[in-house]
Amino acid sequence: MAIKICIIGLKQTGASIGLALSQIKDQATRMGHDRDLTVAHMAEKMGAVDKTSFNLPSAVRDADLVILAIPVNQIRDTLEAIGPDLKPGVVVIDTSPLKEKVMEWAKEFSPGSDRYFVSVALSTNPEYLMTTGDGTGEARADLFTHGTMLITSPLGIDESALNLTANLAEILGAQPMFSDAVEV
Repeated sequence: MAIKICIIGLKQTGASIGLALSQIKDQATRMGHDRDLTVAHMAEKMGAVDKTSFNLPSAVRDADLVILAIPVNQIRDTLEAIGPDLKPGVVVIDTSPLKEKVMEWAKEFSPGSDRYFVSVALSTNPEYLMTTGDGTGEARADLFTHGTMLITSPLGIDESALNLTANLAEILGAQPMFSDAVEV
């Protein structure tokens, strides 16, 4: 059975994650959501996601993994909107630079203790360090190859959520490293 992944935010980070996940396309279904319909269509056309949904709650409803690749100022509202529709056992991964506050919001809007929140900090492939732009057109399947993924989570999180996140790092070509929110 394929894992169902929902990527919220389909600009450079989200679309790059989706493109990297295409290497396990036989094991995963990639749903995409972006506020901007043009961005969502572009990500689908370039193969970053298998399909898109413009209804945010329905986009996450059946997801096993939800990846938030959105600006910090959208995270709180997004977590509030998707919280009631997250299924038990789901892992929500945030890619924003703000760690402690986002973890507080996740706890506030999570409907139960069987939904898991992990926050990551991704470093870019050194080959792309001098490139500019953050739009969907700048997405690359290898954007995080040879980089590092710092993984942080609340204490007591289920080990399977951390393993899933470390596996995601490896699919992206990044080295997973565990850290606390303050260190990140």
